Amino acid sequence: MANSLNIASSSYNGELALPYVAPAILAADSIARGYITVKENVKYKAVLKKLSGSSIAAASCDFLATEDALTLAEAILQPTELMSNVQLCKKDFRQDWEAMQTGQGFINDEVPANFEAFLLQYLAARVAEAIERNMWQGNYDGEIAGAAPYTDFDGIMKKVVDGTPGYEDLVTGAFTGDAAAGTGIITHLNSLVGGLPDVLANSDNTKVMMSKKSLFLLHQAFASIGTAGGYAPAVGTERPATYLGFDIITPAGFPNDTLLAAEVSNLYFGTDLLGDFNQAVVVDMTQTDASDNVRVAMRFTGGTQVAFLGDVATVRREA
Repeated sequence: MANSLNIASSSYNGELALPYVAPAILAADSIARGYITVKENVKYKAVLKKLSGSSIAAASCDFLATEDALTLAEAILQPTELMSNVQLCKKDFRQDWEAMQTGQGFINDEVPANFEAFLLQYLAARVAEAIERNMWQGNYDGEIAGAAPYTDFDGIMKKVVDGTPGYEDLVTGAFTGDAAAGTGIITHLNSLVGGLPDVLANSDNTKVMMSKKSLFLLHQAFASIGTAGGYAPAVGTERPATYLGFDIITPAGFPNDTLLAAEVSNLYFGTDLLGDFNQAVVVDMTQTDASDNVRVAMRFTGGTQVAFLGDVATVRREA
């Protein structure tokens, strides 16, 4: 059976892993859309540095005093070693693959010519989804009473919660699609924009990040308030793309009941994407135990960091 399906015990590692491991990481929505800064080749740790302070003063014969000189701050980005090891029954996937090969599949033009690559592509899609979710809400229990649903590595919001952001407003209750004083999405957005640190308030690169559900609530609020309340109704495909002059972006993995304002250049995802430790392997178990199973494994690294917490603002539901 292994020969008829052309599945041998094959291994893709080192450089050959990149066609599978790299797309698995880069296919994550936030990376593909440029919603986060990717730092590759992080072997162990990466130091993110920022210069701040004054570099000019009234003319004199001396250098700047210590308190007026530039200061250097840093944050450490340390990716976590990750893996995705699964055992799949070939029977469950063979029919789908063969149907796509005959032109019956809606993604027929992207179907790999061999079964090993097909299974790797399937797993890569699952890995990309997991990376996207963990990237923003890994170990974050913002609106959830109890354990966080994604725990592979600390996400951006976990870094914000554990640190001291430039502005933070903790609210009670789920966001609602109106301007209610305690729960309304418009109330929360006004709080976020009103509390922006100066560096964000004066930057053309500041983005307001929210989940797709929160954008729907904003869409709903605009439509219900209408022109009488000073808002143009958002109907059909005319969803609001900005708020008070700041672009809105909706990363696929962003948590609900949470708003974040930041510059993309301040949010990092690190990985050893081009390193020797990335590995993708397909092992046909038929040759070992006569089963109809195949094992697919991927190994890689991933982690996040906010370079400078003072340059972010958040409004979030407290667990």
